[in-house]
Amino acid sequence: MHVKDSLILGAFKTVYNHKPGPCKVVPGIVNGSEDIAVLPNGLAFISSGIDIFKLSPDADPRIQYFQGRIFQFDFNKPEEAAKVLPIEGDFDGKTLRPHGIDIWQDKQTGKVRLFAVNHYSTEDTIEVFDFDQERAALVHHRTIQHKFIISVNDLVATGPDSFYYTNDGYYRGVKRTLEGLLLMKWASIGYYDGKEAKIIRENGHLFNGINMSPDGKIVYVNEVFAGTMDILKRESDNSLSLLETVTFNSLCDNIFVDEVGDIWQGCHPIGYKFSLHSQNLSVPAPSQVLHVKFADESRRQYEISEVLSNDGSLISGSSVAAYYKGSMLVGTVVDKMAYCQIIAY
Repeated sequence: MHVKDSLILGAFKTVYNHKPGPCKVVPGIVNGSEDIAVLPNGLAFISSGIDIFKLSPDADPRIQYFQGRIFQFDFNKPEEAAKVLPIEGDFDGKTLRPHGIDIWQDKQTGKVRLFAVNHYSTEDTIEVFDFDQERAALVHHRTIQHKFIISVNDLVATGPDSFYYTNDGYYRGVKRTLEGLLLMKWASIGYYDGKEAKIIRENGHLFNGINMSPDGKIVYVNEVFAGTMDILKRESDNSLSLLETVTFNSLCDNIFVDEVGDIWQGCHPIGYKFSLHSQNLSVPAPSQVLHVKFADESRRQYEISEVLSNDGSLISGSSVAAYYKGSMLVGTVVDKMAYCQIIAY
């Protein structure tokens, strides 16, 4: 193993367990909770059943038989299990293998639209759903396909029909795995305006999680193999200009932005152990949650705190941490989901 690779994968790190308060596994989810989006009223949407076997052919074969689903969890009723949201409309739910998700809520009507990255059998698509809150169901609205929507990892909605998205590589499958091993800078960021997609930023070391500040002026993107998060200014033409780069000593996955603009990261502190976990689901992988608090709107000054660290005995392979009023959900790529009360850290 190359020295740089070993450092990136955390070969010389040790994980010590600590929690911000009482934590428990949420019943109902066993095949992953890769990404989480939360409405202002505390309703959380969770993507489950990602098919990383298509993205990483050396993954545990059991992953191929996961059922892709979108779950709902109510922060106001944390004692209840997560519930599957049925999918209605002209869409075969058996073809859903969701990765990154996001939601857009119309401030005037309150209507909610959900966007999900879908690793379809032959290509990646963006599936768009309308959320029927009274019936707790998703109604399929449209499927988005485009030549620049290639190997999509995550997205962030900018309107009812538009979004930024990350291509974590140029290829899918074996070739994408080789990209990662060779540390090729072939990842990109795209923007879809409702009709057309275009690539607006390139040369990334596996662009992964992407999110946006509450005012819509700043976009955050994780560059996993660089161990960094880029802070980008959103220009009037939707291009992105680099303002600052935050460095983590961890492989951070999805980005959650809370109502005050703080960032919560789900990370893989020891990357090679997550790789082993994905090849054998019985092998635990460490989990980590980081909190980034900015001193002011310039985002030049910030403080990074470790909220949770776990050796895999609670949950394995954390990919996202979603905060809501003193508590959080910690999701995983192919494992369970945990709920934690935040008392101190």
